This record gives sequence, structure tokens and C-alpha cells, in this order.
Amino acid sequence: MMKLKLILPVADTPATRKANEGIPLALRTLDPETEVSVSFLKKGFEALNTITRIGYNSPGIAEAAVTAEKEGADGIFINCFADPAVDMARELVHVPVFGGFRSAMMAALGCGKRFAVMIPGKEDPAGTFLLNKVIENNPEFKDSIVRRDFTDLDVLELHDKEKLLERLAGFAEESACRYDCDCLILGCTAMSYIIDDLRAGLCRRGCRITVLEPLSTGLKMLESFVTLGLNNSTAHLVNNEMDQLIK
Repeated sequence: MMKLKLILPVADTPATRKANEGIPLALRTLDPETEVSVSFLKKGFEALNTITRIGYNSPGIAEAAVTAEKEGADGIFINCFADPAVDMARELVHVPVFGGFRSAMMAALGCGKRFAVMIPGKEDPAGTFLLNKVIENNPEFKDSIVRRDFTDLDVLELHDKEKLLERLAGFAEESACRYDCDCLILGCTAMSYIIDDLRAGLCRRGCRITVLEPLSTGLKMLESFVTLGLNNSTAHLVNNEMDQLIK
């Protein structure tokens, strides 16, 4: 039986539990025999929408990844579109590790060439800066992202289904018609719950843009890597990194 670890890289609070209620829907695409265990961080911020928050939560994410491998995980998914501590975790464990951004973009390249991305929050410099940094760290996708915008809902407000649906549908339609986008990427794993309704609504509108949701996509890609015997770990490049830690 394959064992995957889903790390929620935020503190365990009522608000973060509410934001992650869509996880069971994202697991539908996995093989029924694949076992997925889920865990929050012991402490940290509730949302990772700034460089500072990601930096503060990253040690906890890395520790959770190391623990997951020791407990027998065959692969690890860090549940955030910004890929927090993904490279750090890959340097510490010997199993494949994915986050939301790279896995979504890799899948999108198989769907088209022009992408629209919608991330949580309102038009604010911190959110824009964070997305720019993520793209800067993955330059191979830069030219494909032709449009970006905000949901006008913060991460912990994304459960407002009616408002989120309206915002996403309008953005998707405009992106397809005016910007020739062939793929809409949901820029937050907390939007996973809305994918069926969004696709159905766009179909009724006659909008055929492909909608890609990063949580289900990333988990399925992780499962495929394990099945195919592939890996993206870079632990072989360092020598017992955690043993050098000064405590």
C-alpha cells in the first residue's frame, strides 16, 4: 500500500480547519489503495501569504517532512500553492516532495500555453511580491503566465462559495475571451472544494477553458511519481544535513 503524507503548513485552528474542508474531494482522484495521512504544524501562522510567514513556518514544515519519512511516507505533499519549504524538504528526505505551484504548472503545460492564475487576497503589494518571487524561482513557467488577479477574498475567507464562484467564473471567461488563455490555475489549495461547481458553471456559459486545481493535481502527480519510481529529492547532494544542526 502506498502511503502519502499531506502536510498542512499552517497552525491548527478552527479557521484553518474550515479552509481545508475540501481535502476529501481532492483525494477522489487517487487510487483507493493509496493511504493519505494529514497533519498541521504545531505552531505558526494561519495563512502563508507573505515572505515572512513562509519563512517563519518553514522550519516546522521541514521537521514535519523528516518525521513523515521516518514514519514510512512514500511521498510528501506540502499543501500550499506557494511551495513553502519544498526545496528544503527535498534536501532532507529521500522520497518525492511536491507543493502546489510546480505541480500545477507542470500539468498546465500539458493542457496549453497561456495561463491565467487567480490567487487569494485583495490587490496588495505583499501578495503580488510573493507570487513574483515564486515565479522568479521557477523561470521556466514565467512566459506562460499571461494574466494574474486576486479573488478579493483572503485565504481564510475562501469558503464564501457564492462570492468565490462568481469571481472565478468571471475571471475565467474574460481570460479565455480577451486574453486567449487556455488554462485557469486556481492559485490556492483551499479552493479545491469549488472545482466541480466552477467547471459546471463555465460549461453552462459555454466557456471551455481548462480549470486546474493544485491540490488534487499535486497529489495525483506525487502518487504517479511513486508508482513510476521517480524522485525529485536532492538529499543525496548534502551529507546528513540535520545532524549538523546546533541545538
